Amino acid sequence: MFNRFLSIRTIVVFCICVPLAILLGYLSAAPLGWTTLFVFGSIAAIFATPFLLRWHTLILIASWNMSAVVFLLPGRPPLWLITAAISLLLSLVSYTLDKRKEYLSVPSIVRPLLFLGAVVLLTAELRGGIKLGSFGGDSSGGKRYIYLLVAILAYFALTWNPIAKKQAYTYVSAFFLGGMTSAIGNLLPLVNPAFYVIFAIFPPEQSGLEVMGLVQQGTVLRFSGLTFASTAIFCALLARYGISGIFDISSPLKFLPFQSKGGFEVNKPWRLILFLFAIVLSLFGGYRLVIVTFALIFLVQFYYEGLFQTRMFPAFILAGILLAAAILPMADKLPMAMQRAISFLPVEVDPIARSSATSSTEWRLTIWKLVLPQVPDYLFLGKGYALNSHEIEILGDQVSRGQGDSMEMAWMAGDYHNGPLSVIMPLGIWGVIGFAWFLVAATKALARNYRFSDPALVNLNRFLLAIFVARIVHFLFFFGSLYSDLVFFTGIIGLSVSLNGGVLNKRNQPATVTESEPATI
Repeated sequence: MFNRFLSIRTIVVFCICVPLAILLGYLSAAPLGWTTLFVFGSIAAIFATPFLLRWHTLILIASWNMSAVVFLLPGRPPLWLITAAISLLLSLVSYTLDKRKEYLSVPSIVRPLLFLGAVVLLTAELRGGIKLGSFGGDSSGGKRYIYLLVAILAYFALTWNPIAKKQAYTYVSAFFLGGMTSAIGNLLPLVNPAFYVIFAIFPPEQSGLEVMGLVQQGTVLRFSGLTFASTAIFCALLARYGISGIFDISSPLKFLPFQSKGGFEVNKPWRLILFLFAIVLSLFGGYRLVIVTFALIFLVQFYYEGLFQTRMFPAFILAGILLAAAILPMADKLPMAMQRAISFLPVEVDPIARSSATSSTEWRLTIWKLVLPQVPDYLFLGKGYALNSHEIEILGDQVSRGQGDSMEMAWMAGDYHNGPLSVIMPLGIWGVIGFAWFLVAATKALARNYRFSDPALVNLNRFLLAIFVARIVHFLFFFGSLYSDLVFFTGIIGLSVSLNGGVLNKRNQPATVTESEPATI
């Protein structure tokens, strides 16, 4: 008897599956090349399409702060760059197929981003174009233009699909906790060589590491990846619970997380333990600015929670005094990396740690003095990001042999270690106008979303505003780089717009806005 289903299945097997299996078998036996990678990648993309259509927004958010790179592509671009492009493409396709979907348009944010994107493109055109040394050209630096442009496009990809309220804490946690992958580079000396393929995806240099997942300056051994991983934990806890929730230890001490009806939850005492652990762990990177960063975020969050007018304020001051009195006298007994991190405080630390920190400060001050007189030359037309690959390579070899000037190399590469200089030097005054316009508009939008927040999202909206303001202060007065930091700024405001369905106003305000515990994951 004729079976139509079996007949169709047979046709599919013989016309599609068998030829495909033969092709893949042949390519697997052939030497690895771009043709093989293209075919395998195309087939994988076809099979992954249903999954991507459903979860591309979550994948984009989770990869936003990851240290992962796509090592199969030239130049090994960061994963967020690829996921942003894919997510935006899928959103456009979805919108084309279903006109009922509405894009969360926020003109006050879109205008400065488009203006900044136009400045980037015009500067690139007038300064030699967007050239990539990874494609064999004699010029490089084009990836920085791409980072800026994709960071802008990533905002549109993120805001195309609103985030459901019940998924809000999951998505925001994924956004920050992706930074924990930075610690993978520190595991290189501990991993069996058979698993070294992991470090092709999470390379040590992505964690600021140079040799075997570790940075060694003199005898100061620094675990840089731990700093970024602990920062991810620090931010995720504050976003989820706020300061009040973290320091609330009223529940009985339990030693395991528990499963509630809403999902996974962490007991209150363990929030504080994990929070303090993250702060201590961050010091093993030896970065002095990590203390400044944590303090800025904490103080701004403290202010927005209104804790300066509660009993927690004098309690924190007393606890800080007691902690300083107990630890600082023993500062010279701490690990060298931790001594370097606190060397700016009036405490006694090892001379090697202090020398390492002091030389870094002097290096920055010197390069700023070198760059500042050149600002008028690039005021109306920025220097751009184009670099001569051969000159950089030669100078890099000279520096490695102790014959070159590292400051000259940093100037050529555009690494000024200063936020305002990283804007005005490559993009001129127009870049400053566009970036400042964006920061002001984004801060206003974040403030409105917090002020008129849904009660269930108060913690998230408060923290997004706090970390955005703290990051602006950090960028302007301590350390920043436009091409690497812009994606963080667009990510924060993009999250806020997606979570709240745009920018809230009085008409969107709930009848009563009260503090509440966040929904569990």
